[in-house]
Amino acid sequence: MTKLPYQFTSEDIVKQGRTTQESIDAIRAWLSSVQSESLPEIQDELIVIFLLSCEHDIPLTKNTIIMYYKCKKNGPEIFDNWNMERLDLKRAMNTVGLSSIPVRTDEDYVVHYFKLQDTNYSNFDLIPAMTVSYMLLDISQERDPPKGLIVIIDTKGVGLMHLVKLKMSALKKYLEFLQEGLPIQIKTIHIINTVSFFGKIMNLIKIFMKSELITMIQTHPPNASQERLFSIVPKKCWPADYGGDLPSVEELHKRTIQQFNEKQDFWALEEEIRKKCS
Repeated sequence: MTKLPYQFTSEDIVKQGRTTQESIDAIRAWLSSVQSESLPEIQDELIVIFLLSCEHDIPLTKNTIIMYYKCKKNGPEIFDNWNMERLDLKRAMNTVGLSSIPVRTDEDYVVHYFKLQDTNYSNFDLIPAMTVSYMLLDISQERDPPKGLIVIIDTKGVGLMHLVKLKMSALKKYLEFLQEGLPIQIKTIHIINTVSFFGKIMNLIKIFMKSELITMIQTHPPNASQERLFSIVPKKCWPADYGGDLPSVEELHKRTIQQFNEKQDFWALEEEIRKKCS
C-alpha cells in the first residue's frame, strides 16, 4: 500500500488511549469488503483520523469516509491539483489571510483563522479561497490529530459586492463536504467584526446548511473587547494584532505559505491514491 507521510502512527494514538485497535480493525475489515472501485485503500493513520472525528462511532465513521471521497470526486475544482504554482491559489493567498494557529486550546482543539488581506472584491475568487481553507486541515492533522476544530472568521473588510462573487454550485459542494465528509469535528464557528449584512449572507447560504451547523455559528460585534475575544479561545491562541501571545497575522500567514509549499508532495500523492478508485 502506498502511504501518505503522516508524522504520527496509528500505534501512537492507540497507546494514548484515543482509539482502539479493535475500531481500526473494524473499519479495515469493512473497507476490504467494499468494492475497490468505490474507495481507495486507506492506511491506518487516516482511519484513525476518521475515527477520532466521529468519536469512534463505527457507522458514522463509515459514512464519513464514503462522503469524504464522494465529495472530493464530485468537486474537482475544490479538491484537485493543490499545487502552489497555480496562479489562482497564489492570488487566493494574497487575498485571504489564514492560519492553522500553532497553539491549541486547553481542550486540544485547533483554531483555523481567516481574514481578508485584500478587501477589493474584484480580486476575490471564491473557489480557490475554499480550496486553501481545506488545505489547512492537512496542516493541522499531520503531526497529532486535534480533538476538534474552532473556526474564527474576521469579516472586517467584507463588502456587499463580495456577495456577487458567490458561486452557489461550488458553495453547495463546499458545505456538503464540511457537513458530511470533514474528517474533524467542528466545535464552533466564530464570526468576529460581524458586518451589518451578515444576515443577508446567511440567507443566501443556509439553504445548504443543516441546523446543526447553523447553531455552531456565533457572531461578535465590531471592535469586541479583548475579554470577549479571549473567551472564544485563550490569549495564547490569538495573533498579536488582537492582543494575543502569538506573532502577527502577517507572520502566521507567511508561515502558512511555507507549510503549504512543504506539503506539495503529500497532496500530489493523496490525489494519486484517491483517483485510483475514480
